[in-house]
Amino acid sequence: MSKPTGESNAMRTVIVIGLGTVAKTHLKALERIADIAVVAGVDTTPGKTAMFRDQEVPLYASVRDATTQYDPSLVVITTPTPTHAAICNDVFSCCPRAVILVEKPAADNLADVHQLLSGVSDRPPVHVAYHMAFSPEVVWAADLARTQFDNMGPPISISATFADPYETEFSSAQKKFGSSWIDSGINALSVLNRFVEPIERKSLRSLGPESWSTFEGRIECHTVEDDVEALILTSWHVTAPTRTTRIRYTSGAELVMDHHAVAGYVLEQGTVSEFFGSDGRVPRRESHYRALYDWLLVAGKPVMSAQRSLLLHNLLLRPESATSDALP
Repeated sequence: MSKPTGESNAMRTVIVIGLGTVAKTHLKALERIADIAVVAGVDTTPGKTAMFRDQEVPLYASVRDATTQYDPSLVVITTPTPTHAAICNDVFSCCPRAVILVEKPAADNLADVHQLLSGVSDRPPVHVAYHMAFSPEVVWAADLARTQFDNMGPPISISATFADPYETEFSSAQKKFGSSWIDSGINALSVLNRFVEPIERKSLRSLGPESWSTFEGRIECHTVEDDVEALILTSWHVTAPTRTTRIRYTSGAELVMDHHAVAGYVLEQGTVSEFFGSDGRVPRRESHYRALYDWLLVAGKPVMSAQRSLLLHNLLLRPESATSDALP
């Protein structure tokens, strides 16, 4: 395998497939891990570039072209959601020993999800980049809810709103992400998974015209004492991004996470009793991926168990055969 100048034998090599905006965040987060070297990028769009530790990364037009030069330890896939399954299969064929991390969701249909997450013959399940579950305010809130359980009690209501201003670019957003529910619903579910056990999707319905891409999902969740229903609202019919999760507990305390501001607080009897914030020195999204890569590459732990990852995707994508609601 070819090595960049100065790379040691201990280096773990990475190829990044898809060199859009999200890929730049992955690259910045990976720079912090000393024994990681991003050796190649793959993109079919002419003129794309990628930088890693202030050096330009060699670019290739296909997975096969890149893997004839490098045998990566990790392949990161940041292409549009509908392409994930086909690209994962290309990676499996070209470098079967590589760990694969694919952007969330793993795919836009359950058949591809099961192929990627169940593992086939000697293929291990892929890892999914549930970056929102690793955001600083979520980690803070989950730790607080665990350590303060005796005072706060279990959750009794949960609501989450995840929205992006994509209505004016609806066609391109639809090609990349499918819908607001497919793109953001998985973020909301991964955050829920930090606090409760999501078990069943009770309903999913579309609100307003197609260009809004607005959806209301209701998810039944287990807590340590009882079940609770979580309400998730996703939309592209907004003027600015918004991402908020609110959890109310039996004590009356309300835990609020503002995912866009990277902030959180607890309200008790109308008073803020706990607060968490960020000084913004690390960009919001980069802070998510730093924590995710520390978990996966430094601690050596799976991002999420394959069984739980399959469950979240089933809640996201299963057909509404039991109800009159329609999938996006």
